[in-house]
Order: sequence, then C-alpha cells, then structure tokens
Amino acid sequence: MNEVTKIHLGRQAFTVSVSAQKQLRAYLDAIEKEVGDKDVADEVEMRMAELLSERGIKGDKVVLPADVDYLKEQLGDPEDFTEDDMQNSDTHHQSDESKRLFRDTQKGILAGVASGLAAYFGVDVIIIRLLFVVGSLAWGGGILLYILLWLLVPEAKTPSEKLQMAGKSVNVESLKEIVERADVKGAARRANGTIAPFINSFFRVIFKIIGIGFILGGMGVILGLSAVWTYMAAHHGKLFQENLFPVGTAEHVLTDIGIGLGIIVALFAILCGLAMFKRRWPVPAWATGVLAGVFLIGATAAIVLSADAAPKVRDRYLSRSHTTTRSLPAFQDVVIQGKDVDYQWEYAGSYSVSFHYFDNPNISDIKTSVSNGVLTIDTTDYNRDQDCQMLCLFRAYNLLITVKGPRPLSVPAPADKFTHLIPDQQPAYPN
Repeated sequence: MNEVTKIHLGRQAFTVSVSAQKQLRAYLDAIEKEVGDKDVADEVEMRMAELLSERGIKGDKVVLPADVDYLKEQLGDPEDFTEDDMQNSDTHHQSDESKRLFRDTQKGILAGVASGLAAYFGVDVIIIRLLFVVGSLAWGGGILLYILLWLLVPEAKTPSEKLQMAGKSVNVESLKEIVERADVKGAARRANGTIAPFINSFFRVIFKIIGIGFILGGMGVILGLSAVWTYMAAHHGKLFQENLFPVGTAEHVLTDIGIGLGIIVALFAILCGLAMFKRRWPVPAWATGVLAGVFLIGATAAIVLSADAAPKVRDRYLSRSHTTTRSLPAFQDVVIQGKDVDYQWEYAGSYSVSFHYFDNPNISDIKTSVSNGVLTIDTTDYNRDQDCQMLCLFRAYNLLITVKGPRPLSVPAPADKFTHLIPDQQPAYPN
C-alpha cells in the first residue's frame, strides 16, 4: 500500500505516491541547480505534465516511481548537461518523438500558419507565403486553405511544443536552449535594425483593413437579408408581384433556407474580420463546427429543393409570356415614334410585326401602319411600366418588338432603336 499526496506540476494537479514525489522533487531540484535558471525548470515541469498526460495519468490515477523513471528517460539526467558537456550533448537522450505541426504565432504575421508549415517542412517561410499568395490568385483556394489550417492546427504555446514543431528532442538541454534564446529585449534591438518590422506592420495594417471590409460586408449582408425576410413576412410570404417565386410550401422553405445560408456566410465573414484583428479565431471550435455543419445540411437541402423549384419557375414564366403578331403589307423601311422599346429584325416569308411580352400589357396602344412602303411603329400611347404594389421582376413587361420580312431593311430609322438587329444574316426566303 502506497501513501499518496497531491502536487501541482506545470499548473496541473496530479496524485502522486510519496516515494515518487520525493524522487520527482529531487530531480527538479537537481535540474534547477544544474542549469541555474528557474525559467528552464518551469518549462521542464510543463513538459513533465505533458508526458504524464500522454502516458494516460489523469484524474484519479497515481504517479508512481516507474513514471518518474519514464520522465528521466525522456528528459535526460541533469548531470549529462553540464557546461563542459554542452557541445557533445546532441548525442545524449534523443527522444523518439516525431515532428508535429503547430502554428508559430511569434514569427507569423497573422495566425502563424505559414511560419508553422515552414518549421514543419524545414523551408524558408517566404516560400510558404508565396505559395499561399499564388494559390489565392490562381484558383482562390489559398485563403480558404489558410483559414482551415488556422482553425484546425493548434498554436505552439510552450517551449516543448516549439521544439516538437521543429522536430527537436524535448529534453533538459533543448529546453534550456530555447529559454536562453528567448531574449526579448535583444531580439527587439536586432529587429529594429532591419526592414522586417516595417514589412510586418504593413501587412498587419492590410489585414486589418481587409478585416474591416469583411466585418462591414457581413453586417451589410445580414441587414439586407433581414430586410428581405421582414418584407416577405409583411406580404404573406410573397416577394415579387408576378408570383413566380416563392409559390407553395417547398419554395417558401427554400427561400428561408437560402436566407439562413446567406446569414451563416455573413457570420463567417464577420468572424474572419474579427480574427484578423485579434490574430486568433474569436469563437470556440465547437461553435465553428456547428455553424459549418448547419451550413452543409442547409446547402444540401437547398440543392434538392432548387432542383424541384427551378423547372416550376420556368414553366410559370413561360405560361405568362405571350407573343402577338400583326400581318402587314410589304414595306422597305421603318419609322419608329414614341417611347423606347427593344426592336429586332428577323427574316421571314411574309411581312409582319410581332410583340413578345410578359404579363398583360395593353398592346393595342401600339400603332402600326404601312404607307408608301414605309412601316410606322408608334409607341407614344403605350404604357411600358407595370402598376406594381410589390417588387416587380419586369417593370416594363419585358416587351420586344420584332419586325419581320423576306428582305432586309434599306436603312432602319432610327438605327439605334434596333438593339438586336442582325445585319449579316442572309435572307432565308427568295426576293
């Protein structure tokens, strides 16, 4: 039967046997005495806590002397790292740990993704950043990949994690080395003599400007979609005067899902903007996962409902689109009077004028007459605007007038009225 006690190791609570506690205390005191640096000893404690957690010692499990021996095996004996042996210490106590991917926020400009990848693959960080820029410009995926890595890859916070990021063994010597290198004042003095701070400051300003754009854009989208939803709620679920869409329960559900998806995208834009300011993702990972899951489910449902709604909307549009044709005697020229209307010329076996329009305009207000071989089209009395009480898809009935005949016009007058004129088409009928 072992007597146990409670200790704190690297800010974590552990239950440890008394004999193991004595060994651990002696080991830590020897390390601090050997390296002569309390910061190194603190980092060693944090690494010990990590190793014990990886070994499965959590909760009510007790740290035993065998576990202390395991820690010594991983970190090395303090006597092996005296000042006289520092040059030969690279061959001592090498760990079998594999290199791990972390984000290096200390060397990074935004979230440390590029710096972490550079340390993991052992290449210059400039190469990784150039790859992200090229990927963003070429296929637009560089930004998305950066954000995904930002969310998924953890930040290297402790010295032991920074050593693992570089693929170095985590022992007393390496921890001492990284602590000694953390000369903040010296690093600041060295950095002040280079151009790097100016470049980093420039990119930080750019990121903040982009972040403001993301935030304002996301808020604008949310306000706009909220206004659309409120408008529909006030008009019994209808959006357009023509009632082409939404019609029916499934299409109203599709509209609500579309608005919801737009709001989720806007929320992600706002979160990205905030992250560019804080240099960290502003919400927990589980909340991000929930939003992403809801978006994927909603997008799937929207695709299914859209496949059913699209042909119905097309059929409704076609059912409310009409064509009226007036037969005319032969003419060689056209005179257009009145309001702006779209015209086109079309070869046909006989002379006529056709009107293609949406809904029910008063076509009788458009006068057509032929005198001395000249066709006159007068739209002075034609009311081109619909009387809409709601939003209208086609405020001018989408009217198109087609002049038809077996031979081309001599000089369309005025020519700029014929926005869809086909001058190079050969006659399909004999003169």
